[in-house]
Amino acid sequence: MKSLFFLVISSCFLYAASLETKLLDENSTKIYPLYLSALEKIKNEDNATIQLQKSLLARLIELAGKSEGNSVTLLVYDKIKNSQDYLQAFYAYVENFTERKSIKNELKQKEEKIAYLKNQIFASDENESAESNKTLPSVMQLQYAFYVKSQEKLQEHQEKLKEAKEKNLKVLLQAVEPIAFDTKDIKKNTEETSKKLKDLYLEREGLEIEKEKFGLLGDAQGIERLEKKIKKASEEINTIAEAAIRKSLNGFFAALKEKNQNIFSVKEEIKNYMASMTPGKQRSYANMLDAMDKLISERIGTTKVLAEQTKEGVVLLGKDILEKLHYPLFGVNKKQISTLDLLLALFIFLFGLLLASLYRRYIKRISSKVKNLSLSSQVILSNVGSYFIIIVSFFVMLKTIGLDLSSFTVIAGALSVGIGFGLQNIIANFISGIILFFEKSIKIGDFLQISDTLRGRVSDIRMRSIIIRTNDNIDVIVPNQTFIQEQVINWTLSDDIRRMHVPFGVAYGSDIDNVKTVILDALEKSDIEYIRYDKEKQPQVVMKAMSASSVDFELWVWVHGDNTVKPSGTMDSFLVLLYKTLYAHRIEIPFPQLDVHIHKIIKEKLEADKKEN
Repeated sequence: MKSLFFLVISSCFLYAASLETKLLDENSTKIYPLYLSALEKIKNEDNATIQLQKSLLARLIELAGKSEGNSVTLLVYDKIKNSQDYLQAFYAYVENFTERKSIKNELKQKEEKIAYLKNQIFASDENESAESNKTLPSVMQLQYAFYVKSQEKLQEHQEKLKEAKEKNLKVLLQAVEPIAFDTKDIKKNTEETSKKLKDLYLEREGLEIEKEKFGLLGDAQGIERLEKKIKKASEEINTIAEAAIRKSLNGFFAALKEKNQNIFSVKEEIKNYMASMTPGKQRSYANMLDAMDKLISERIGTTKVLAEQTKEGVVLLGKDILEKLHYPLFGVNKKQISTLDLLLALFIFLFGLLLASLYRRYIKRISSKVKNLSLSSQVILSNVGSYFIIIVSFFVMLKTIGLDLSSFTVIAGALSVGIGFGLQNIIANFISGIILFFEKSIKIGDFLQISDTLRGRVSDIRMRSIIIRTNDNIDVIVPNQTFIQEQVINWTLSDDIRRMHVPFGVAYGSDIDNVKTVILDALEKSDIEYIRYDKEKQPQVVMKAMSASSVDFELWVWVHGDNTVKPSGTMDSFLVLLYKTLYAHRIEIPFPQLDVHIHKIIKEKLEADKKEN
């Protein structure tokens, strides 16, 4: 009989705790007597499983017997007569938000538990199907029924809270119109409150530091004493912040009533007060901001709320990015360097480069307006100024990120050894460039001859090298050290006038005076450019030597301008003129000759041999 009874009871529980929740929704009143009967039958049983079943049956009976969920608070318009009543009504509205959020979280947990038990019941049914002697009611089935019924009650209460929220919101929006809110001295109170909170924060920080000292010393009594003081300071912070929130809410309600845009700044102020509280207090005020947003959206408009929330989101994002940029990456000489420091330093250096580039352009632009400013002076001003700006920006960059320049003394000493061995040529060229800048022995546009095969015009002067462009339009980079240590011919240092020496020769027996005369006459009648009218620089024909095959002469002639810097072309013009002139006047141009003289003894020997033969 006992087994049969439990078989019937188990069947009832399986039916009551069916995996389809609609059974509980539709037949809770029918199942209720079964709960009572089952509890009555097993009340004398005494083991762990039965005790658990008794407890679950009692809870199920309690839930099934309730026709309604917990009560909700409904605001009454007629009872809100002043600002104090309105504040209390608003707190009740916030409590509605808090309770709904709590129920939402609880429902989520219930759903997870129900899903888990559902899978377990299916598994247990499959395992127990072959064992008919296990007729005791399943604890999991009772738990499942309890969670399903609890979920049902929570959902009912959630719906009531939702309805109450809408009604209370309407009451608050209607009641805000006739009430006068006290906004006097809010700004003054805000300043005083901020100062008090700041002082309390500093006091609490000092106590925290003292507590750490006692912790290092292992003084338990001292730690306990300081914890009490810290707790007292935290409670005082909470009390001051709560009072400030209540005071600021009057300003919030006044701005809500007038639909004033200052409502957002007041809300931010309240938010800051909440942030100053301890974590536990912050959680209790967490839903107040949501309630405030709801009032603003209904009173002022959803668009403005969204715009303000977007603005707040951007501000928060900016603060988050700024916080991450301030996070230290590494340390140099006890100075923590963050990403922001590196970015700022890079910006300063790039700005210095930009400023140097603008300075170069400015010098180039004004050089065309200043008549006395030569091209060489322009390059010197441009290069020296730009390098100075870059060096200054480099040191400002180091100073900005907080690096002590004196700390680089050791590094500079170590680098000096490397400079002495590996970078001596670079430093030598750099110093040579500075010397050339201020000495002005070489200028832009000068025509230089460094060797027999390298000559050309200076196109640029740099700190490490000088660019020479040959007449073949080839740019040659010559280190500055070359112009200091070696001999360099500057054809145009003081001016571009140069005397050319054009060599030629005539045969022995030629009339020397006639040669000089015809050459000078032909030169004077030619269209070759040379200095003609300067008495001190008149062309001359000079006899240089009597060589083996010819009498050697040179034509000395002064040239200037392009003829100076294009010596090969100028030499070609004069040589062609000389050849044509000598040929026209039938003056022989000699070439190497060799006369062979046979010795007299050899001649007689040859004649004797000839007679014999």
